[in-house]
Amino acid sequence: MSKAKFLSMGYEPGSALTIKHQHVKYFPNPLHYHKELELAYIVEGFGTRYVGSSIKSYQKGDLVLVGEQLTHVWMSDDIFYEDNELDTQAIVVKFLPDFAGKDFLRLPEAYGILKTLRDASGGLRITGKANELIGSILKEMLQQSPLEQILSLMQILNVMSKTEEKFVLSNYDLHKSTNPKEKDRMNRIIKHTTLNFRRSIPLEEIANIANLSKSAFCRYFKNTVKKSYVEFLYEIRVEYACKLLLEDDLGMTQICYESGFNNPSSFSQIFKRIKRVSPNKYRKNNSIIRKKEKQYS
Repeated sequence: MSKAKFLSMGYEPGSALTIKHQHVKYFPNPLHYHKELELAYIVEGFGTRYVGSSIKSYQKGDLVLVGEQLTHVWMSDDIFYEDNELDTQAIVVKFLPDFAGKDFLRLPEAYGILKTLRDASGGLRITGKANELIGSILKEMLQQSPLEQILSLMQILNVMSKTEEKFVLSNYDLHKSTNPKEKDRMNRIIKHTTLNFRRSIPLEEIANIANLSKSAFCRYFKNTVKKSYVEFLYEIRVEYACKLLLEDDLGMTQICYESGFNNPSSFSQIFKRIKRVSPNKYRKNNSIIRKKEKQYS
């Protein structure tokens, strides 16, 4: 994966939002971020989703609202790059917070939508019946007039504000600073960590990315994230290990090294401390859940 890039959507003057139906062999964008919020709904395809510090698998029906300046990418599985009949599809809506007017979010009636947009600063995934409803609205939006699209987007955000079938993907207060320089600093830290977690990342290296001394970086990160950088790095590696445990028939030793750990014993201990279950037990438990999901899907 290449270095994260800032992408500009190139809005037409006066546009409230853009909507696009992507139908491609595989998703082409690199790891990136932009000033708009992004609502992404996967119509077809599967692979790995990176949102902030979250690394998870995605499949058909995945629905995520990505906040402003939040690093993200949906990477198609390797099989989509091969010569076969597979392709990927997504409906993507991008909009600025003030798409309905600069005063709209100040209204007391819009507080739920305002909170939803704030929660999206860490990436907001929607599941269950709310997911199904929003997916159907997004498909209708592709055929609507610009005004109808604005009203539909407001309806979607209203559904999101009311549902309990949602959760934040990147569970850290990394993107809530209003200081642009601090947001950029934390974005650089996340980008570098996300791109390099499968190898050793010395504290001196990540401190240099943040333009801080080693000691200043450790204090800064602990004060911002409420945990050490090493613990943060462990959590990202464990999340990736979870993905491998569910997707691939790899042995524990190989998963240990693929995830960035250099010792199978410490991998097992750290995994159990973070997930409160051993890697083997995690694989077994989630394999049972997935079999039940397939039975009723």
